[in-house]
Amino acid sequence: MERLLKILNSSLNALITIILSAMCIFVFLNVVLRYVFNSGLTWSEELARYLFVWVVFLGAIVASKDKGHLGVDLLVSILPRGWQRIAYVLSNIVIIIVLGLFIDGLIKMMALNSGVTGPGTGLPVALFYLAGLFAAVCMIGISIIQAVQFGFFNQNPPSWVKEAADANDVNLSNKNGGTKS
Repeated sequence: MERLLKILNSSLNALITIILSAMCIFVFLNVVLRYVFNSGLTWSEELARYLFVWVVFLGAIVASKDKGHLGVDLLVSILPRGWQRIAYVLSNIVIIIVLGLFIDGLIKMMALNSGVTGPGTGLPVALFYLAGLFAAVCMIGISIIQAVQFGFFNQNPPSWVKEAADANDVNLSNKNGGTKS
């Protein structure tokens, strides 16, 4: 399982790198063609826009996997470990519900724009929404796995749990009048 996750993570990072590189090359090539040769690629800006949307959503998957999204942990970090686990599971349930609503909206937008194509590339506009759909499904899976790991098996805790445990260890050693050995 660990090996499979490492392979998926590496391939996701490689895909992000390839897409970002392609996006930069297309935009740079178009700028050079416009200012040096007085012509340009009509499709490059639109394709760069599609690629940018995909990079953003693929990056959101990576941030979700690494627990890198912003969160306010001021209250949760001072709770006892058991309550932290409960709060973490509840917050992941809220995340899953919100992502479910996001998926519902994306599906409706894909149906609404099913026949619309981009003027420069001819690619379906639904590809924008497909990026969000793919990311939301992946992040739901990640949220479920992370909630089960920490909430039920006390493994793979978020960073604020470690900080709270370190702070509690320091407080206990100060109360005992000695230093922690």
